[in-house]
Amino acid sequence: MNNKEASINKVDELVNRAQLAINDWQCSGDVDCLEKAAAYLRAAMMEAEGKNE
Repeated sequence: MNNKEASINKVDELVNRAQLAINDWQCSGDVDCLEKAAAYLRAAMMEAEGKNE
């Protein structure tokens, strides 16, 4: 697997984790879940931009 594929996989994983955190928030109403989702999405954006090297 090359670096580009690894980066895409990492972004996919982070976005999936964000989606799970949003689902948790929808079920629980816990704002911490939204903060966690935002952190995952921020990390995914940084990975996609190549800033997590």
